[in-house]
Amino acid sequence: FEKALMQEHFNENYLESSKFPKAMFKGKIDNLKDINFKKDGTYKANISGNLTIHGVTKPVKTTANFQVNGQRINATTDFSVVMKDYKVSIPSLVKDKVAKTATIQVEANYQQLKK
Repeated sequence: FEKALMQEHFNENYLESSKFPKAMFKGKIDNLKDINFKKDGTYKANISGNLTIHGVTKPVKTTANFQVNGQRINATTDFSVVMKDYKVSIPSLVKDKVAKTATIQVEANYQQLKK
């Protein structure tokens, strides 16, 4: 969003964040065997799962990059979703000013679990 107020209005008025405060993704790495978590490097992962936004769940497939560096593993991805697929309605008065798709960017930083 260009301005914080635009993001606030989008979240409050269209995503209805007070009614649907969380989005959730549950998925898996389809090519897990291709990623060597014990060897430093960058690995491409094929991800599939279900994304829930605005109370609506849809299947999603995307790719992610896993960066292994010692005991640290970082994963990044971005993908687009169509807002109407998740029953997010944009009033006609502002439909030309609000994108019909949203880009979701994910960055996950993993550390080894200490026992």
